[in-house]
Amino acid sequence: MPVTTTRNASVEYDVRGVGQSLVLINGLGFGRWGFFKQVPVLSRQFATITFDARREREPEDLIGALAGDVVDLLDHLGVNNAHVLGASLGGFVAQELVLKRPDLVARLVLVSTGHGGRGAERMSRGAMGRMFGLGALGPKKAARRGLEGATSERYRAENREEFERIVEKRLAESPSLASYYGQAKAGWRFDASGQVGRISSPTLVVHGAEDRYVPPANARALAQAIPNAKLRVFEGAGHLVFIERAADVNREVVAFLGGGGPRVAPDRAG
Repeated sequence: MPVTTTRNASVEYDVRGVGQSLVLINGLGFGRWGFFKQVPVLSRQFATITFDARREREPEDLIGALAGDVVDLLDHLGVNNAHVLGASLGGFVAQELVLKRPDLVARLVLVSTGHGGRGAERMSRGAMGRMFGLGALGPKKAARRGLEGATSERYRAENREEFERIVEKRLAESPSLASYYGQAKAGWRFDASGQVGRISSPTLVVHGAEDRYVPPANARALAQAIPNAKLRVFEGAGHLVFIERAADVNREVVAFLGGGGPRVAPDRAG
């Protein structure tokens, strides 16, 4: 299957497969590697585009700047309309993108995210401490603690080796501490609650029922606020529902997005 890995001024990106373009936007502390269970499957029907931002940004500008990176990347690839999937913080970026450039977004998938704002249910202090690895002695234990909070006990028990690989990858590919906290701060400030009602792209909201970092009430509020949005909540799954329940999530995404449409070949990148 064709794969293109390239850098431009803002991002390093991969394009895999051919078909309707599908941009996947990763979340807090994750790189494009985090979609390791999505790309092999989704690229059978779509030209999947994953990327890592290369520039540090101030928290006040981060969400908008990342949405701008997506706009620039699609322009670089010659793509004028794409499906967009954003997970966690990437879901904020996806919302910013579709609100600023609705012409670019065909269908929208929002995973493990909300619309922010005062109406959102905030994570508990305990969950926040776990996410930041508070009390952990050393970076690896901090990363493990954060990922334990992002996953269910059942998943970790049944997928010990995979979970350990995620911990190692998260540690190896982790952004700087300043960047990580900056991303978290940007996510905390994000508020599209008064704007998501303007989203006209067909939208699927996917969430884990055991998500400690973005409580499920946020997904329900998001789906209710976006006109005609579809909500799918997976029981027994945590914040990383797209990893824990990858087969089910991928099936939902493919069914929602469908196949066919305009085609873009990866060799257009470069």
